[in-house]
Amino acid sequence: MRPTFLGFETQKRTLQIAQKNLDITGNNISNINTPGYTRQRVDMYSMYVSGNRSIRWSSKTNNLSMQGQGVNAYGVAQIRDIFIDKRYRENVAVEAETNTKVQILSEIEDVLDDFETDGLQYFTTQFFNALQDYSAEKPDSTEVANIVVNTAKNLCRALNLYDEQLKEIEYTYVNELKDSVGYINDMVADMAELNDKIAREKIHLGVGYDPNELCDEMNLYIDDLSTFGNVEFNRNDDGTYNVMLGGVTILDGANGKTNRLIMKDYDNYGLAIVQYESGHPTNFISGSLKGYIDMLNGNGVYASGGQNSINGIAYYKSALNEFARTIATTFNTANGAEEDPSRKMFDSTIDAALITAGNIHISDSWLQDPTMIGKVRTLDPVTGLYKYGYDENKDDIRDDETSGLVNLQNTNVKYLISQFDNQKIKWGNCHDFEGSVYEYISFISNRLGQDISYELSRQETAMVTVNGLLDARDDVSGVQMDEEGINMLNYQKWYNASSRMVTALDDLLDKLINGTGRVGL
Repeated sequence: MRPTFLGFETQKRTLQIAQKNLDITGNNISNINTPGYTRQRVDMYSMYVSGNRSIRWSSKTNNLSMQGQGVNAYGVAQIRDIFIDKRYRENVAVEAETNTKVQILSEIEDVLDDFETDGLQYFTTQFFNALQDYSAEKPDSTEVANIVVNTAKNLCRALNLYDEQLKEIEYTYVNELKDSVGYINDMVADMAELNDKIAREKIHLGVGYDPNELCDEMNLYIDDLSTFGNVEFNRNDDGTYNVMLGGVTILDGANGKTNRLIMKDYDNYGLAIVQYESGHPTNFISGSLKGYIDMLNGNGVYASGGQNSINGIAYYKSALNEFARTIATTFNTANGAEEDPSRKMFDSTIDAALITAGNIHISDSWLQDPTMIGKVRTLDPVTGLYKYGYDENKDDIRDDETSGLVNLQNTNVKYLISQFDNQKIKWGNCHDFEGSVYEYISFISNRLGQDISYELSRQETAMVTVNGLLDARDDVSGVQMDEEGINMLNYQKWYNASSRMVTALDDLLDKLINGTGRVGL
């Protein structure tokens, strides 16, 4: 005869497992609106029965297996898809990177928005028109020459303002990068404390059980961290997490250590340099940190040192510097400054400094003598020395006072005007572009538009992917009220049926004990 209470033991476990399923279902429903909560389930298995004869129901005539011992549980698990989580975090990093780049490029566009309308091209055109008006007048016409100087001043001021505004954007995002580094370090410190809690709780839990709520909190941290860079993680035997950011371990759960990020002084290095406390360099393949670093260090064709070839803030600053420098060099050379430095039209506000968009201004010699550009250098046949004066080429127009053929010609100014259509101007030390002044302005404006369009395209693709993965993750890990309601009904029926089985077993046992051997009963 099999052990009398074996059936009761089987049904007792069944009732316990059914009750646990009801508890977990209720917990799921309770946390349906809890941020980061992962749906849980009881992992069950059919009780394994050993082949040992000592636990077989056997006699001389019967040899029946003890199979049919009911259900048991491995533990309570979170329902997560590791592949979806991994893809989500990869794509959310790309989305964060492109968001950062689009934001920065859009701010650059706000500064250079009128580049081809009311901005640089407008002031360049004003300078061109003033030179044309001057060329139609006598070169000693101080009033008209002053207008040329003023339009050139406005062009310089526009470049100075562009440079100032780009620097404001630059330092805004330098500070944002600093804040992000500090935020990450604070977050990792919190994750280290959470690792300690998980390890302590894990000691008191059986095999197959995790402190799921603490794991949910850790997953929220990892999701947040993934917006800053490419994240990977693994778990140790004690339940703690090892987390890598940019391929470098930033949280070592097994040893209870963190690896802080350090940002070097931007002004000293002229670069956005972020590295780990351990000395490892960062190598982000995505994330907002990569977006900041790319945009701050991105100097396009002018990249050197630790800069990169992305067209970022540094590139557009360099492009404006090259515009200022090339304009100054072109017109200074055309006006004869190579032979005589006093013929400079444009100069730097800092002595002997390279001309940039930030320091370009009208030369003192041109300010003091606005008609300087109307003068030409000629060789005095008497003294054999060069002298500067107005071109005295004569034509058939007579002076009103003397009636002499002394009409002055503005040949030098006309030569300066011709530089606006010079197709052979090389812009940038790397010859970023070759063409006229107006073509270079259009080139920079078009390049900025193309950069924004490219990053917007990446951003939209990443957003669609992230939203799709979020929906897929919610389908797997999110609590669905209808599904949990059905589960609750099923577990309740299961519990009721198991309770009825206990009653049936009780009746059988009562019959066996109290009714066996009594005739007629």
